[in-house]
Amino acid sequence: MIITIARECGAGGEVVGHLLSEKLGIPFYSWEMLLEMAKKEGIYDDMPTFFTEDPMNSLVYALSVTVHSDRKVKKQPLQALYQMLQGEDCIIIGRCGNYVFRSRGDCFSIFLHGDLKDRTPSMAKKWQISEREAAEKIAKIDEYRALYHKFYTGEEWGYGSFYDLAMNTYVLGYEKAAEYIVDFIKDAGIKKCSELPEGRA
Repeated sequence: MIITIARECGAGGEVVGHLLSEKLGIPFYSWEMLLEMAKKEGIYDDMPTFFTEDPMNSLVYALSVTVHSDRKVKKQPLQALYQMLQGEDCIIIGRCGNYVFRSRGDCFSIFLHGDLKDRTPSMAKKWQISEREAAEKIAKIDEYRALYHKFYTGEEWGYGSFYDLAMNTYVLGYEKAAEYIVDFIKDAGIKKCSELPEGRA
């Protein structure tokens, strides 16, 4: 089973990812870990902007190549990520995961979000900046993530139809949200979760 997590800035994607990892007994790969894996596989240098989730550099580069090369720029990183994790049970964050692994029968895609009024004070505290500055930074990060996703997939980031489950993590809190996700996956009949012994959820 592979669980892909897309997230708005401040929605607790990494926290929920780690909680799911503990509850399901499968590894969680943060974006930093995926980047390091790409370097070890020798594919990072060919597509650094994909693994650093940098939409602006991707867009600038695409404008400088031919239409044929443009398609390759978009397709090659997605294929590389798929091959890097094919057949592996894990949880990943970002990197257009819901699109990349959609064809896998054991893929479960999640989108985490929250009201800006809830995310702002949380991130202001984390970044040690004012709430006004935090709100502006959050908006910019979310804009970049949407551009990045659109560039590589042609799809709208966060659009409900492209995910199995979208949820506001500030309604239940991170721990309860993770528990809900595990129960949802088990009820959906995903292979890995359906084989979990009682009490693991």
